[in-house]
Amino acid sequence: MNYDFTDLSGKAFGNNMVQVDNSPVRYAIYSGDINQDGIIEAFDASETDNDALNSLSGYVRTDVTGDDFVDASDLSIVDNNVANGVIVIAP
Repeated sequence: MNYDFTDLSGKAFGNNMVQVDNSPVRYAIYSGDINQDGIIEAFDASETDNDALNSLSGYVRTDVTGDDFVDASDLSIVDNNVANGVIVIAP
C-alpha cells in the first residue's frame, strides 16, 4: 500500500505539517524532536549544536536533514522549529 503525505496538510493527524513547496504544493512533517519528548525545544537545539560542533557524522538522531553530517543546516531546522513552538499532536 502506498500513502502520500506530501500533497495535503490534512493527511497527518492534527494537520501538523508544514508547506515546503508551492509548485507543486508539497507538505512535510516537522523534524527536530531529538530527545523524542513531544516538544521541539532548547534541549533538542543544544544536543544538535553539540553534535555539530563535534562534526558528528553517520546515522545519528541529530542529523535531521539526513545527509549523514550534523552541521549548521540541521541546527537551523531545529532552531526554527524551537522558535515556532512545534509540538507533537497525537490521538
